[in-house]
Amino acid sequence: MKRSMMLLAAGVIALAACDKSATTENKTGEEPSKETTTTGATTEVPTPPAPPAIADSDLATPADFEEAAEKAIDKSNYKAELAALEAEIAKE
Repeated sequence: MKRSMMLLAAGVIALAACDKSATTENKTGEEPSKETTTTGATTEVPTPPAPPAIADSDLATPADFEEAAEKAIDKSNYKAELAALEAEIAKE
């Protein structure tokens, strides 16, 4: 029982200490500086550049190539076309 009361009291004290440091006020009456550094060096986090905007009409989809593929590929040359596509993919 004593142990649990001691742990409870330690927790309450810890919470009170955290709460007090967050609400401390400037007792000198001066406004705090907006730029507060302890070492004099500023630390700026670089922001990554924004990604470029791409319109949906600029993206190629399989449907865009379907008509051309139907005209260019038939039963007699589909194996050669498939081999050419596999070779192109293997380069990448």
